[in-house]
Amino acid sequence: MRTDSGVKALRHSEGLFRTLAEKSFAGIYVVQNGQFKYVNANAASYAGYTLEELTGKKSDSIVHPDDRGDVKKNARAMLHGESSSPHEFRIVTKDGNIRWIIETVTSIYYGGKPAILGNSMDITDQRRMREALRESEQRLSYIIEFLPDATFAIDGNGTVVAWNRAMEEITGVKALAMIGMGNYEYALTFYGKRRPILIDLVLKPDPKIESSYYVLKKERDLLIIETDVPQVKGQKAFLWAKASPLYDSRGNIVGAIESIRDIKDRKLAEEAVKKRGKKLEIKTHELEELNAALRVLLKRREEDRDELEERMPLNIKKLVLPYLEKLKMSRMDTKDMAHLNILESNLQDLISPFARKLSIKFINLTSREIQIANFIKEGLTSKEIAEIMNVSASAVNIHRYRIRKKIGITNNKHNLQAYLATLM
Repeated sequence: MRTDSGVKALRHSEGLFRTLAEKSFAGIYVVQNGQFKYVNANAASYAGYTLEELTGKKSDSIVHPDDRGDVKKNARAMLHGESSSPHEFRIVTKDGNIRWIIETVTSIYYGGKPAILGNSMDITDQRRMREALRESEQRLSYIIEFLPDATFAIDGNGTVVAWNRAMEEITGVKALAMIGMGNYEYALTFYGKRRPILIDLVLKPDPKIESSYYVLKKERDLLIIETDVPQVKGQKAFLWAKASPLYDSRGNIVGAIESIRDIKDRKLAEEAVKKRGKKLEIKTHELEELNAALRVLLKRREEDRDELEERMPLNIKKLVLPYLEKLKMSRMDTKDMAHLNILESNLQDLISPFARKLSIKFINLTSREIQIANFIKEGLTSKEIAEIMNVSASAVNIHRYRIRKKIGITNNKHNLQAYLATLM
């Protein structure tokens, strides 16, 4: 039998336990013979019951049916000292909702009899957040997986969390061999050694590493570069890359992502274009020099032509016409004199500025028409022209008509002689 002092001590101990339990932020309960013997307010609130409703209720009645086996197994391991880790499980609240609980249990005496003391916390919100994060990471993984550019991502610790198919193709390294790896494992595929690369710069800037890249664009959370790397599948490559941080819902940086393109072919094409451009520049310079030489030659030719045009009339006047005058003074028959007159007329045409101007202005005029136009300008009649040229007057009139048509004087009211005189 217990003495009065023993009963008092037991009551004091239970009172102290209740006081501590009621002040605790955790859910505390005592289970004895499979039933709740004591439940504090926090534990009752998890399940949506009142203290009176839970007291005496079977402890596993609120555990989700699918989790009851694991709960008993984990509790038994903890009670036997085989495990010290808290275990998580689901409960079903009074209104049928599902909540997640994390629990530890230990053996005690309650009311002088063996019992189980449970300490628990409601982790439903944390579980939901973890689940949301897991789903978000899964969605990100799916998005990255099907991006056309080779893309990978790391978490805040530098551990690879995504490595898409295009990344497998460009590096020859499978995702299974890379995901979960840290310590700059991804750098080995490009540089053959562990070192920070572009994706690390957006998490931890390093001016020395950044100076090794040709930076195309740099903003607060974005870095775009071009660089050559020693090896991609064992061959030197030239890459375009873009990296930026990854943020959580609160705007905190939780990792980084980098996309890569192999632009070696584009660079080779650009180099080829540059070479062709240099060759074209040389050819252009050579053509310019050739054109300059041709311009000099043409100018010289024009000068020679002008000189010839100036000298020819002078030579005709000095060397030919005087002899024609002497021939005229000699005795000739009418036919020979006509031929001499024609020869003199043609020579006059050659030295006449009018003939040159007319042939330049109206290039479709024949030499015979220019000759007749010169006679008309001098005031000769068709009959007189016919006698000089030893043709019929009707032939001269036909030439008159053609001259009018070619120079645009079709109206007979306009005097052909007057018009031709204006061309002097």
